[in-house]
Amino acid sequence: MITLAPEEIAQFRSQLVDSPEALAALDAIEDCKGNLEAATQLIAVETTDAEVSLRGDSNFLEKLAEKLSNIICQEEFDELMTGVLTAAIATLAASGNIPIALATPVVIYVAKIGKKQFCETVKPEP
Repeated sequence: MITLAPEEIAQFRSQLVDSPEALAALDAIEDCKGNLEAATQLIAVETTDAEVSLRGDSNFLEKLAEKLSNIICQEEFDELMTGVLTAAIATLAASGNIPIALATPVVIYVAKIGKKQFCETVKPEP
């Protein structure tokens, strides 16, 4: 389980100030006491019904990230993961056809564990 400290949430909030959907996702993360997994499930329930089969799964965030790994693990995504994450979130949302609010915890998750490590351990979706 990955948990964000209040200071980390505040740092992401300052980076994502121009994205109301990303800020709403950070509110959900804050409401879940920094628990990225719980917040992702909450956001999924609020923003989409496309991932119903994954809801309630204790590894929902990890499985969602794996499902999007074909986008995340592209070389072009590397530079999006450096600095402000707004572009990475927007790109993942558009390419993965998911709401920005749902892309936000996925990008934060990958940033926390490291994109390189994530892509080395992920089982890509066929």
